[in-house]
Amino acid sequence: MKKFFPTLFIAACLVAGGACAADSIVFIDLQEVFKRFYKTQLAQDQIRQQAADVKLEREAMEAEIKVMKDEVEVLRADSRDDTLSEEVRGNKRDLLEEKLVEMQKRDQEIIDYEKLRKQQLEQQNTRMSRKLFDEIQEAVNVYAKEKGYTAVIDRSSQSRTGTQTVLYVDPKEDITAELLLVLNEGHEETVKEESGTEVGQ
Repeated sequence: MKKFFPTLFIAACLVAGGACAADSIVFIDLQEVFKRFYKTQLAQDQIRQQAADVKLEREAMEAEIKVMKDEVEVLRADSRDDTLSEEVRGNKRDLLEEKLVEMQKRDQEIIDYEKLRKQQLEQQNTRMSRKLFDEIQEAVNVYAKEKGYTAVIDRSSQSRTGTQTVLYVDPKEDITAELLLVLNEGHEETVKEESGTEVGQ
């Protein structure tokens, strides 16, 4: 998630002097918070499990196709076997054509199935991410009001050119770790167990 912070706001604060106290503006790495939020890790585990299930289903369908291909090869060989009567070879050719049509249909079904499931997983991942970011946003709002902050700036945001919007942050003004403690309270073990897992976004 990329956000663009208006640098004019910072300039206005500096000009205003006491109107925007420097120590009331803090920073947060929103991407890091999202990644290390225990609910994000649980949601991504769910997505990964569903992706694994899709892979197993596809493998089962491909196994069926392999059986059909073996049958096609046998029918193709029989349809050309001169030791068989013309009638038998004709029947084999008919069966071969039917099997080829069936196999082509199954191939397309696999393609359609995989495309559909991929779209469903992407949509689910998007919905989950949006819901989690909304929850994080709400936590930031509550925390900022409790602490009396004037502004909380996402230091992980990037400009339209792909460069970091915030180039330097004094570690003392970064509340990333503090907010993670709030979000993960009571679920520290879950985060610890999942910390070695790659989290997609």
